[in-house]
Amino acid sequence: MDAAQRKIDFRRLVRDAPNINHLCFDACSKTVKIVYSSKVPLSHTTLKCKRLNSGKSEERIYCIQVQYPDFPLILKYLGEHCPKIKGTTIDFVVTASQNAEIEGEISKALDVTLRHVDAFSGLVKGTCFLLRNIEAESFTYSFDESQKYEFQTLNTESMYPYLLINIRTGVSVVLVEGENNFKRLGGSSIGGGCFLGLTEIITGVTDIEEMMERALQGNPDEFDIFIRDIYGDRAANFNMDPHLLASSFGRVTRGENIPRAGEFDEQSKNNAILSLLRMILYNVSQLAFLLSDISNVKRVFFNGFLVRNRPIVMKTLSFACNYWSGGKLRAYFLRHENYTTGLGAFLENFPNADMYWKEYCSGSTALGRFVPVEPLETGFKTQTFALKCARFKAAPFCLLVDKDGKPDTIDFNNDDEARNFWIEILDKTINDMTKFAIASQKNCEDQEDVANRAKDFENDFVKTMDIIKEHHVAYGNSNARNLLEVREQILQEKGFDDIYVQKKHEENCTAIAELPHVLATIDKLKETCDDKTVLEYVSRGLLAGNVFDWGAKEVVKMMNSESGLSFQTAIDHVENRPWLFDGFDSFYEKHKEYKSVLIFVDNSGFDYILGIIPFARELLRNGSKVIICANSSPALNDLTYREMVALANEFREIDGDLTKFLENGQMMFVQSGQESPCLDARRVHEDLNEIVQKYKTDLVVIEGMGRALHTNFNVQFKCDSLKAAVIKTQWLADRLGGKMFSVVFKHELGVQQ
Repeated sequence: MDAAQRKIDFRRLVRDAPNINHLCFDACSKTVKIVYSSKVPLSHTTLKCKRLNSGKSEERIYCIQVQYPDFPLILKYLGEHCPKIKGTTIDFVVTASQNAEIEGEISKALDVTLRHVDAFSGLVKGTCFLLRNIEAESFTYSFDESQKYEFQTLNTESMYPYLLINIRTGVSVVLVEGENNFKRLGGSSIGGGCFLGLTEIITGVTDIEEMMERALQGNPDEFDIFIRDIYGDRAANFNMDPHLLASSFGRVTRGENIPRAGEFDEQSKNNAILSLLRMILYNVSQLAFLLSDISNVKRVFFNGFLVRNRPIVMKTLSFACNYWSGGKLRAYFLRHENYTTGLGAFLENFPNADMYWKEYCSGSTALGRFVPVEPLETGFKTQTFALKCARFKAAPFCLLVDKDGKPDTIDFNNDDEARNFWIEILDKTINDMTKFAIASQKNCEDQEDVANRAKDFENDFVKTMDIIKEHHVAYGNSNARNLLEVREQILQEKGFDDIYVQKKHEENCTAIAELPHVLATIDKLKETCDDKTVLEYVSRGLLAGNVFDWGAKEVVKMMNSESGLSFQTAIDHVENRPWLFDGFDSFYEKHKEYKSVLIFVDNSGFDYILGIIPFARELLRNGSKVIICANSSPALNDLTYREMVALANEFREIDGDLTKFLENGQMMFVQSGQESPCLDARRVHEDLNEIVQKYKTDLVVIEGMGRALHTNFNVQFKCDSLKAAVIKTQWLADRLGGKMFSVVFKHELGVQQ
């Protein structure tokens, strides 16, 4: 059956094929991994509600896995639709030597020259790249019955050194001390090939997936000897766990009524496969521990085709590492280890490998073996992993105390109530988001196209939520930050880059018109009141501005009501002191000492113009340098760096002090590198760190529910910090022990290190 008869959607499988500019093939034992990059043109939604070509493009990397029977079809499609790679040199890596013959097929079909990349180099480079860039790439797996995933996001400072245990046909152990600094320490012939071969000889089972299913149903008691079988009740006298394995297949030697190969019933096959798997994995784990101990390495990553996110394998490796090391060593795994070698080989000659690359969930199929891989059609199965280039270099925020610590206040992976609440909220807002998307491009000529793209967004987001409902670890960490970012990615994928652009513009215009009155009120207050009263007034204004949030359901009701929501009404909703978290007195005592203040802003409109700007002006008047930081890309009605810079001209026409501060550089702007309503300070724009270090920032202000409550509420900084927000959801108010519109004004001293 050819591709036409099977109706394979190649455009969905090989995305942006005409723009492919770099390509790599990884020839594995059962599949081929194809890694390629492509530049995708970006659209821009204008204030006139039209969608225009921005003239910019976004570079993406796609990793595809296909089975060998389907490879000729993919190769044919690439040859017909990828003109930019003809006559070029592309990369090729052989993970399984028996399939090296596809080299000739590739050269002929694509009219290219193949450049060979060393498999070990690709393995290490790909692993380092994923750990350096992808959030929650690393995880551990519990060896109890909870089957719990615990995810980590690492940075280059904490990542090295580590051991990489590659369990393929054999076992290789690599010590990695840097992306280009690694060496093979040793290995073992007892690995994946040994497991497959012995299983086939003993049971006749040839498919690895069937082997794993059978192992899950197996019982090792039929073939293995345990400590209890040797010492009985005396095991405790030797300080030994009676359930520990003493001898793999040792029971066969005891003359007991054990069936021989060829005589197994189905359950005995299951039992034998489990005993074999445990024998091999215990051996690998002991090797891992001994070499890690000799090398003084605390982190060991396991990968290879035998691992592949299989619960029974990860559970066994995790238990064995814990046992051999006396609890000192944990087994670590990678969410995307399936692509490490191919991705690393691709990066070997790729010019933008040192940029920051983010997981592009809306361009990926369901991830990991705990999430079913959806076939494109019967008999044709594939997986796709996508990344997008952020066009800058990223690093942990230099003032973070724990650069690997999770920013999220509540971990949805461990909190079913919180996760279900958020999924329900997002489900209920899908229709509203779709309407906003259509309205943002209401003046486009092809309204049918706009409606279809909006419907595609709705369908894809519903599918994504359904996946997370069933498998909450499908995309690694499950939390408010990630859920909101995935939604923004799907909107952007469908050509809706900024669905609140018109709303933001309208609110900015209204707020700019009101700003002179707000500033005049403050100036008049300064004539008659003390500094503390003035500071409290601008702090209340900061909080009042934060009430305006299109991401909060209760506030949206108020803004959409007949009377609307004015800034004065928002001020009235700010409760009187003492606040739920009230650090105002502490902040007042120190506020004149701060020489350099960094402010992470939240929403555009009233929040930024009437809340942040008057607050910042008071700090500027006290002599502080103020650096205001906004998102690099749109998210909800949050302020973006581009919008923030454009608004500076408006301030010059309104206030003499602001004009002076802008012109002398005392007030300046920087982008965070973020594209979410929350803030993950583990990955920020390199410019932010450069400016913060240059001007020796001694106070970090984080404003808004997303950045100060859903994230960073418990995050510690090396300098003093102020976290300010109004609670605008009843559920979060209950969690924090407050009520709707309770105030968080949390001033904390820096952690000295």
